[in-house]
Amino acid sequence: MSKSKVYLVGAGPGDPELITLRGYRLISEADVILYDHLIPPELLELARPGAEVLSVGKFASEHTLPQDEINSLLVAKARTGNMIVRLKGGDPYIFGRGGEEAEACAEAGVPFEVVPGVTSALAAACYAGIPPTHRDCTSNLAIITGHRKEDKELEIPKAGTLIFLMGVANIERIVNSLLKQGWAKDTKIAAVEKGTCYDQRVVKGTLDNFLEVAEKAQLRKPAIFIVGKVVELQEKLDWFGARPRILLPGTHPEKYKHLGTIIHRPFIKLVPIEDYSAADNVLKNLAPYDWIVFTSTNGVKFFFERLNAIGLDTRTLASNKVAAIGATTAEALREFGVLADMQPKLESSAGLLEEFGKLGVKGRRILLVKPEVGSPVLLERLTAAGAEVEVVVVYKNIDIEHEPTDFDYIDQILFTSASTVRAFMKRFKTIPPSLKVYCLGQPTLDEAAKHNIKAEILPPET
Repeated sequence: MSKSKVYLVGAGPGDPELITLRGYRLISEADVILYDHLIPPELLELARPGAEVLSVGKFASEHTLPQDEINSLLVAKARTGNMIVRLKGGDPYIFGRGGEEAEACAEAGVPFEVVPGVTSALAAACYAGIPPTHRDCTSNLAIITGHRKEDKELEIPKAGTLIFLMGVANIERIVNSLLKQGWAKDTKIAAVEKGTCYDQRVVKGTLDNFLEVAEKAQLRKPAIFIVGKVVELQEKLDWFGARPRILLPGTHPEKYKHLGTIIHRPFIKLVPIEDYSAADNVLKNLAPYDWIVFTSTNGVKFFFERLNAIGLDTRTLASNKVAAIGATTAEALREFGVLADMQPKLESSAGLLEEFGKLGVKGRRILLVKPEVGSPVLLERLTAAGAEVEVVVVYKNIDIEHEPTDFDYIDQILFTSASTVRAFMKRFKTIPPSLKVYCLGQPTLDEAAKHNIKAEILPPET
């Protein structure tokens, strides 16, 4: 049976975590992905190896492909026996021309499904702290396109709350139409730029001054406009704006989401080393070591991948005790069937050193699992305490390109390793003085000090 099918998938408004579970799965299974400019770029990382990923996006008046050509491309790709995901910002049917693409499939006899997405009309309002409906304000709302053909009148229905999409270029026309149709001059209006993204901004005013306010603020696209009494609740309900925005140059952003809004910008990528001959010699003879020490989940991953590559498994560690630097690393070990014998409460090299200090390490043989370039602290201090310490290198860090970052919308930076400090400074040379800098562990803080970065260790209770 042919799998030829087109899935019109709503990618949501900007926050990649707002993709639906079904949309997430379809992206990871697709043979071909045709995507718009405004989708969260992180979603493209879900594409399976070998998938064809094509940009067909459109901005107002700027088209990569005309709509007719997008329709034809969808049909042509589907007819080759492929599973197609047409990934569209927001919801496919809310001013996204998804209806036209679905019609094209139907007329061509191509099977299709539509997967709803979270529309920016509701999500951006939510993240801005503006409930579109509220018992004390209004029980109805209307969602309106602010982008119309030149000869079309702007249609403004009667509703307590109005939400305009794609209206930045037509803000003067929108405001004048509202005033002409009898809306009071002191009616509240808010623009929500880049809703649900870390660089979201809310610009507020009233109908009689908003053109001036908007011009002064230099509104950015994309933005929605919300009109009505509900705008008065924005400051009180601004939960997203109250969270610190934290740039994370390292890995595992999920570990730090409780701290605030995480802007994940990995400046380094973890890859295998070119020559494993030295590492293989160590891995084939682990029995003499009293302890094997893992200082990251990455070390665990590459260690066991290499162990398996040379025909060995966890039974090779039967005579060793294993130390994990913290809970996440211990959990990674558990996934490979290994329970950590040591896991310090303080998730850092200092925590490991404290635990080893209680046991005594004089004369003990300890193997440290490390990247090609890493902190020497554990090696030096365990050696100074009388341990026989060896290192096995199982991976390395390489610099990579990253998404653009606007530091005007960032409050803090969290460095999780010395390598993230080095990669950041190599790229940016300096840190804006307005940013608060935290480091995970003393070695990372020491590396920051080498670059004259004023920083603090991330408090353990957070």
